[in-house]
Amino acid sequence: MNSTQTETLDQKIAELHLDGYAQYAASSKDANLYYLTSFLAEDPFLFLRTGEQSVLIISSMEKARALRSSGVDRVLTREDFQKDSSETEVDRATPNMVASVLRGCGIKRLGVNADFPIGLADELRRTGYDITPISGSIERLRSIKTAGELKLMAQVQRASEKALASAIAILTHSKIRDNALRYKGQVLTSELLKSAIGRSLIDDACTPQDVIASSGEDSALPHLTGSGPVKANSTIVFDVFPQSVTSRYHADMSRTVLRGDAPPELFDMYSAVQEAQNLAFKMLRPGMSGVEVHLAVADHFEQSGFQTNLDNGRGFIHSTGHGLGLEVHELPFLSKRGGILEKGNVVTVEPGLYYPSIGGVRLEDVAVITHNGNRNITQFPKEFVI
Repeated sequence: MNSTQTETLDQKIAELHLDGYAQYAASSKDANLYYLTSFLAEDPFLFLRTGEQSVLIISSMEKARALRSSGVDRVLTREDFQKDSSETEVDRATPNMVASVLRGCGIKRLGVNADFPIGLADELRRTGYDITPISGSIERLRSIKTAGELKLMAQVQRASEKALASAIAILTHSKIRDNALRYKGQVLTSELLKSAIGRSLIDDACTPQDVIASSGEDSALPHLTGSGPVKANSTIVFDVFPQSVTSRYHADMSRTVLRGDAPPELFDMYSAVQEAQNLAFKMLRPGMSGVEVHLAVADHFEQSGFQTNLDNGRGFIHSTGHGLGLEVHELPFLSKRGGILEKGNVVTVEPGLYYPSIGGVRLEDVAVITHNGNRNITQFPKEFVI
């Protein structure tokens, strides 16, 4: 743990008059736990912060790896606390082990994260421990990126751009036949485009994670990944949001392109979305609220003649953006619930318009909030007709 993490967590422990803080989860599935420990594991383990010391309690098999890769002060094993126990029931072994750890550390009042297993919390309460949920503190810490984190995120972004370039190259070399696209003599499909993106990401040690390559009317459904033949003369929405296998950080990027001739209404939609994104970038700075940015973008679309109806999924039907980091959606948000932006925040800027009878348009870049504005870390070009 770095000094900022420990100071903030220790302050919260002291503020609530607790003896310590704990998490019990698999860090591969819990971004907060990975952030606090720098230790990646598929199986649950116990993290404990007490007395200005961070401790991992893991299986003996993982001890050597944890000593090498984790960022905690001490690494202990479950066996250190279970060796005197005759308990053989699996559902009792973990509560007994955790209770043994707490006794050994002199802890009675324990703070836990909001996702702490409720069954484990109930067992600890039954044996006399005071369990207090703490929510938001770690997420708030994660939202302020360090220079090291920003470097890692930029690396994933470059991998994302390289992957999308491979799909754009396929589109560029495709031929139009009867309102469909053909590539190397075969019908071009969303599956082929997604496969090209996925292979590139895997080569750069990133996970593809539900790549979107949807065309025509399918592009009017923001999270539809796309399937079947890719349509000519219609919008093709790409959304690539990989995670680095090594650093665990995400990138996120969307582009909308068209192969063939663009109807005037699609040109108008694309121009309105690009203007909305530029407007948002001009507003992003410390002290600005996410809700202000989102409402300004929504108003821009209305003033430009693009009406929204959330009931039938038409118009600007999602938020302007979200935080990005160890999770693809995290604090802060550019939405109706968006809070105040701070230096070090990383947010996506992704306005979009969707009309089922026409198609969809979305553009997405990633911005870092700086001391007096923002910096766009996305370098991929925006070219509509290719």
